[in-house]
Amino acid sequence: MGNLSVSRRQFLEGGALSAAGLAAAGLLASCASNQSAGTGNASTESAGNTAAESNAPELQTASETVESDILIVGCGGAGLMAAYAAGKAGAKNVLVIGNCPSITDNNGNMVSGTCAVETPELNELGQEFSIEDLFARMIDFAHWSVNALLLRNCVSIMPETIQIFKDMGVEFTLGADRYSIGFMDVHLFATPDKSQIFQKYLEDNFGTQFRFGVEAHHAIMDGEKFAGVQAEDEDGNIIDFKAKATCLACGGYIANPDMLAQVYGDMPIVASSTPYQTGYGIKIGQEAGGFWENSHGMGMNDIFGSTTELGFNLGEPLLGCAFYGGLIVNQIGKRFVNEYMLANASMAGGGEATLHAERYYAIFGNDIIEGLKTQGYYQLIGSPEFWVSGMLLYSTPIEDLDTKLQDAIDLGWVHKADTIQELADELGLPELVETVKTYDGYCADGYDPVFNKQKEMLVPVETGGPYYIFKYNPGAFNTFGGCRTDEYTRALHSDFTVIEGLYIAGVENGSLYSRPYYDVGGTCSGLAYASGRLAGQAMADYIK
Repeated sequence: MGNLSVSRRQFLEGGALSAAGLAAAGLLASCASNQSAGTGNASTESAGNTAAESNAPELQTASETVESDILIVGCGGAGLMAAYAAGKAGAKNVLVIGNCPSITDNNGNMVSGTCAVETPELNELGQEFSIEDLFARMIDFAHWSVNALLLRNCVSIMPETIQIFKDMGVEFTLGADRYSIGFMDVHLFATPDKSQIFQKYLEDNFGTQFRFGVEAHHAIMDGEKFAGVQAEDEDGNIIDFKAKATCLACGGYIANPDMLAQVYGDMPIVASSTPYQTGYGIKIGQEAGGFWENSHGMGMNDIFGSTTELGFNLGEPLLGCAFYGGLIVNQIGKRFVNEYMLANASMAGGGEATLHAERYYAIFGNDIIEGLKTQGYYQLIGSPEFWVSGMLLYSTPIEDLDTKLQDAIDLGWVHKADTIQELADELGLPELVETVKTYDGYCADGYDPVFNKQKEMLVPVETGGPYYIFKYNPGAFNTFGGCRTDEYTRALHSDFTVIEGLYIAGVENGSLYSRPYYDVGGTCSGLAYASGRLAGQAMADYIK
């Protein structure tokens, strides 16, 4: 999974970029996964399996059976909010389980902010962008490819999510309009380890129980009704978790190479996440008879480019060169994207574009590299006002640049040569020389006739050697998509009938997330929290 030594929180507090710039940018706000969890004191009884009449395989003999009224599989954003809503609605015997070692080890704890409008913070600024406006923007962006009623239900309750966190003692600051969408919506968490605070709140106020280090593998069915999950703990013990209602909120499959290959083919994708999103929530939903919806997407890494040589590494500023908006080429040296999409809309379009190349490269002349020692790239190209992300993220020089370059060259993801031709020969990029020549012509003309990139972003490459080329791979915080649900998060068969007792929330809800990622920052976490709340309320109503 790469280098996880630099947490998002540490990065925000003083990593490779300035803390002020990151706070203003709302970095990482857009990505919240709903992950695993748990240890607790749920009552147990002697082992035994319920016979299943479904798509589920024959279950193993369990050494332990744990019963609850409501079972939540996953302790990230969606899972915790499902537990909150269930407890708030009066459910008493709620158990949260998952596969990470503790509540702070999931993706939900890493996320730095979330989406909402019509909050007190925004009202104080005089912003009038409404819930109705937000829903209209999101459903139009998705081209109605998602369940509109479910999306509307989620968007409607996003402002209340902010207050829920505040009631727990979690503080917020506002993030800037980083993607230039015309309004502010990202609320940045100003309190570290919010998941730990959340767990304590649930335990103290609702008696919610947690059990960590167990991974759910299979559905337990009682005829056509979903009756729980069979899981395995870290010691290999098989445990049956039975419940009247279950919510799958397992965070998708970004850490499952086989599932990634099934959807995206033979392409290296760098998981910018914790290693617990293994895709079992989707498999369990399918075993229960759920239909894996046909929309698949990813919450692309919108902070830095990614490379397999480094894995997940938030502390390497040279990874940011992928998002500078300079010349980007594919594995044969051909230009394939409007680079400004990566520079300013890396989640809502640009990142998706990188999935159309086996790998991609950013190339710079020596004048840019030398300039980065004294100025940020944003200043080097004339500080274009429309590039908000550049102003926030790339306005400072790169310290000790020569050492960082040499380290990258030694690792093999940066290459240096005296001519473009030498780089092309070294890396096997037969189209590179012609691509650079053509692109530099566009720069001279101030017009890009192929992708119509903004003229301010047209910076020539072949201005004097040596030349540097940086190799990148697509990177993502999480996947989107899974089994279909209705507008209350109830899981559905392929014929749209309800799977009784089964609910799905967060990024593996197959009816909620757009591909590409919505162009509104923080919606990954915002929809995870909201869908978790819908599921928790619906489960509490169901078991009454």
